[in-house]
Amino acid sequence: MTTPLLTIAEAATRTGRSHSTVRRLIKTIAEAASHPDRAGIEPSLKEVDAFKKKGENFTWKIREDVLLRNFASAPTVEKKSHSDSSSGLTEDILKILRRELDLKNQQIEKQWDVIQSLNDRLREGNILMGSLQQRLAPPAAESPTPVTVDTPSMEPSIEIKRATKKKVMEAKHGVFKKDSTEAPKKGVLSWLFR
Repeated sequence: MTTPLLTIAEAATRTGRSHSTVRRLIKTIAEAASHPDRAGIEPSLKEVDAFKKKGENFTWKIREDVLLRNFASAPTVEKKSHSDSSSGLTEDILKILRRELDLKNQQIEKQWDVIQSLNDRLREGNILMGSLQQRLAPPAAESPTPVTVDTPSMEPSIEIKRATKKKVMEAKHGVFKKDSTEAPKKGVLSWLFR
């Protein structure tokens, strides 16, 4: 009955040793052609040389009995019990992390809702400010209509001189005549209470 050949990864899981430890054992046995366990390792020296000449990669394999003879099975038991307890821990950690992730997602959703409601309030405030600005804006100033005077000469007429002189005198002495046709003046804020 032949024992099965194991790859480095399979041998590492079987013994509980690291990949580099198993690789080191294989390399020690493979380099010495006279080693008693050399028959328990594949590929043979000729096959290794052929692969190296071709530039091809190859996989080292070791017989299970050679592996177990060099490594005691005690680390396997420790490793398995340690991996069982660590797998239980990782499951607990995963559950905790999932709960925290769900909690963070809920917090983000709540913050998003708050931001949306604040944006709505800001938009409402902007609309109200715009309507108040329109209502409180001063009325558009009436632009004075230009008066065109047809005068043949450049000198102002006598009537214009008298009218301006009269206005200057009234301004100096504080005498103002009201036209009976003029409407009474409105107050500054009268346009607000229309």
